[in-house]
Amino acid sequence: MMKPISLTRIAIVLIGALWLTSCTKNDTETIVPIGTEYYIDDILSVVSDSAFWVDFGAVNSGPVPPNVEGRYLVAPNIRVGTNVEGVPLGIAEPNINLTLSKQHNGIAIMKLSQDIDNVTDTVFIMGSGNDFTVYFIEEKSYDVPIGDVCYHVRLKRGVVMKGTISETGISNFRMATVVIEMEDDSQGLMPLYSPGEYYIYKDGDNLSQRIE
Repeated sequence: MMKPISLTRIAIVLIGALWLTSCTKNDTETIVPIGTEYYIDDILSVVSDSAFWVDFGAVNSGPVPPNVEGRYLVAPNIRVGTNVEGVPLGIAEPNINLTLSKQHNGIAIMKLSQDIDNVTDTVFIMGSGNDFTVYFIEEKSYDVPIGDVCYHVRLKRGVVMKGTISETGISNFRMATVVIEMEDDSQGLMPLYSPGEYYIYKDGDNLSQRIE
């Protein structure tokens, strides 16, 4: 789905997709101003490629984000940027169904479904006016079989989404996944992603429609 490279690396991409759950409790009270959760810096500090900022654009910051609760459809979901060699751009990935709920004090519950991938997690929100940024760090451990041996992989990456909210949906939607750490016990048999490798996606018609 991602690119014409080794099957092992494709397996890592697929297995290491957005599969993560957490059970942080949230409430449904109104939004109140808070300070920025600065571990977004941990996500973006590993990006050294200036092309990232060309494709993704500036992060919407601020202590009082808009209310982004709702369900949205990112379609078509187009890959527009990466620094991984051999990955084609302008490719349509599976559509994304994104639900944000229980927003309060700069956090919310996110449900993201894409093809067979599903993730539910607590995410952080910042922004001002109608512009917002949603971000979180996921860590996943899994096993990848190569021949008769199964190797253990640990992946830590950041996910950043941004856009402008309106009654009809999210315009100027961008989503970036950034590798922060990755390691395995294959002693070099498996290709590893490096910190700072990233993928950037956007909604191809510039509006992730709100689904009632």
